[in-house]
Amino acid sequence: MDENKDTIQNDNKSRAEEMLLEVERRVAEKRGTPSESEARAEEQLREIKRRVGEIKRTHNGRYDDGEKKDKRPAIIILSIAFTLFAACIGLFVWNIVKMRTYESDYVKMYGKVVDVEVSHSSGSKGHSSTTYYLVISYTYDGKEYTFTDNVGHSWASPDDVGKRAQIYVNPQHPDDALVVMSSGSTAIAYSCCFCFFCFAYAIGMMLLLGALGTSFLKRLCFVWGMIIVLGIALFLLPWIGFPNSSFGEVFSRMDGAVGIIVVCGLAFLAMCADGAIMYAVHRCERGY
Repeated sequence: MDENKDTIQNDNKSRAEEMLLEVERRVAEKRGTPSESEARAEEQLREIKRRVGEIKRTHNGRYDDGEKKDKRPAIIILSIAFTLFAACIGLFVWNIVKMRTYESDYVKMYGKVVDVEVSHSSGSKGHSSTTYYLVISYTYDGKEYTFTDNVGHSWASPDDVGKRAQIYVNPQHPDDALVVMSSGSTAIAYSCCFCFFCFAYAIGMMLLLGALGTSFLKRLCFVWGMIIVLGIALFLLPWIGFPNSSFGEVFSRMDGAVGIIVVCGLAFLAMCADGAIMYAVHRCERGY
């Protein structure tokens, strides 16, 4: 009987210990598991952090988590832009070499405008235009020569007769003289290439900066400022072709100069508008 009693007590003790262990396990699980409200709060916090991260990445132009912007369109457009720029530089160098050839191989002197020839032409739509050509007389080695400038002018007046004109004379053939352009058709070509380059470069670089992370300072340095600096350089460097001429003489005969000035002016206006927009956005974000 005593043995049965001991057995029953041992069984009860074992069951009690098992029950105690089960309770402790459940209590431990309950302590380790957050409540439903805590879980929702943690989930909301993680969602807020994720959204803030997305906003920061979007503001900086970066899209992580597998959502990176494709840079291929920017690279393609920039490739086209730099091809145009290479063509522009090639034409520009050719023009400079041509101008320096006149400077080194021809004699620079002054002639006198003795007449103005008028040429009328009509377009396909019935529009007529008038071009004026200066007839210039000059004396070389005691002999007088006369030639007509092959570059026409859109306007001229009788007052031009009697004025001095700067010309270049071939010393080997004194009857070969001309009024040297600091540009001509070559300069028109490189000016057009430069204009198209600026347009393609601005688009491509804006796309690239948008993919890598943009800011007004980056756009100022790599887009607007770059276009303005290159335009000013391309505008001033033709002066190298005529080292003995004043800048006014070079500019007055420079075809395409207006186009370069317009491109630089548009880039400057775009830069100012960009800066004004960014300033207004920052003020709105700060709540002013």
